[in-house]
Amino acid sequence: LLNLKGEVIGINVAMVSGAQSIGFAIPINQAKKSIESVKKTGRIVTPYLGVRYLILNPELVKKEKLPVENGVLVRGAEDGPGVMPNSPASKAGIQAEDIIIELNGEKITQDNSLALLIKKYNVGDTIMLKILRNGKILELKAILEERTF
Repeated sequence: LLNLKGEVIGINVAMVSGAQSIGFAIPINQAKKSIESVKKTGRIVTPYLGVRYLILNPELVKKEKLPVENGVLVRGAEDGPGVMPNSPASKAGIQAEDIIIELNGEKITQDNSLALLIKKYNVGDTIMLKILRNGKILELKAILEERTF
């Protein structure tokens, strides 16, 4: 996938011909990171924090009466806990019902999700998380580990 300057900006991976030929592509920066990972390790290594969460949106903020409008609410479901045992999040002290509002100074929003921010980093990188817990702001350090599942 090229831009108007002829620069590669993505790798086309799928197309839906019956829907006005909508295409799907992997962003080039993600592809470059995967290629470097394969060169170094022989496989694609993905960084992992170990939280399940709900992205804050106006409906959730209103329903839960949350004090902030952006971030992610750490919360488990029937299929697992909010903080995975022995995960980087667990080791950093993140708890269920915490609201993660920033990662390394970048605000977490619907458009700038926690998952997208984590993808910018590598396994072994230390990240700073700004957490809202019981009305208090905390800063926690986490060391990203490799996703193994």
